[in-house]
Amino acid sequence: MDKALALADWRGFQARRAASERAGRLRGIGLCCFLEVAGGILDETVDLRFEQDGRVTLRTGVQAMGQGHLSTLPLIVARRLGVDVSAVGLIEGDSDEVPVGTPSVASRSMMMAGSAAALACDAAIEKGRRVAARLFEAAAFDIEFADGRFRVAGTDREIGVLDLARHARTAPGAPEDLAGGLDSAAKFVSPQMSFPNGCHVCEVEVDPDTGVVTLAGYAAVDDVGNIVHAAIVEGQIHGGIAQGLGQVLGEHLVYSESGQLLTASFMDYLMPRADDMPDMKVGHHAVPCATNPLGVKGAGESGVAGSLPSAVNAVLDALASRGVRDLDLPMTPWRVWAALHGRAGS
Repeated sequence: MDKALALADWRGFQARRAASERAGRLRGIGLCCFLEVAGGILDETVDLRFEQDGRVTLRTGVQAMGQGHLSTLPLIVARRLGVDVSAVGLIEGDSDEVPVGTPSVASRSMMMAGSAAALACDAAIEKGRRVAARLFEAAAFDIEFADGRFRVAGTDREIGVLDLARHARTAPGAPEDLAGGLDSAAKFVSPQMSFPNGCHVCEVEVDPDTGVVTLAGYAAVDDVGNIVHAAIVEGQIHGGIAQGLGQVLGEHLVYSESGQLLTASFMDYLMPRADDMPDMKVGHHAVPCATNPLGVKGAGESGVAGSLPSAVNAVLDALASRGVRDLDLPMTPWRVWAALHGRAGS
């Protein structure tokens, strides 16, 4: 909350409200502290394979619908194995290729598939220690792994993980459990859900003559645990905020008396556009989740969870000076104008 109040310049609000009043407008500010539950549903299995072309491919049943899996899941593998992310491929959603899994729902993909990917990488590294020990005629406990390379402790004898994987496929006399080289499958079963939380502050300005609500500012500080890819997390928060603000300020299914849908296209159904959105200031307060190896929490729903209450509070705060204490969603210009002028809205 302290971070969000500072990001939103809460202390300077009264001066901004006074400036709005001098211009004939009403200004309001609203705050929401939320705690939600996400991820952790059932289990997730991934298949990590070291391909003939020297690349690594992660196969998973989760499937992206805009979440940016191609930017995040290969990054987990690349960091864990110490290879360049360009050497990691991702196959998801193809039932001929991937193991059984659960859909991308409930902000679970990184927590579940990402954690399974981390476990698969760890299993591949442990196999690599044994393969490297055979290659260098050393004991497995003398094999160190760091920065993508297996090394005999205290010596300069080393080999990269991708080269070792290529060797492992053809090495004669390998034990049965190393017959597949470094290829590894792993299942992650979460002992608990994750609990993303945050504090959002929304600021609005209302034109009492027209009822139009302008979004004057927005600040969000979220705890989504460890952050794998900041741009992806912030993009999801931005999108969630836009979705929540759309519900508050305009999205509405309107039917005629005969049941005909009147808002049947985006010409009539109001969704926020880029020029409707305020400058969004996003901060983070990362507390690692203790129930998965990555320490991540769901991030895909935080924007909606914080924007709905904070925006409603902001509009009602602006209208309070005119005696308006409650107003149903969506807070369209007509409904806001009607509330300010004692008319029944619709």
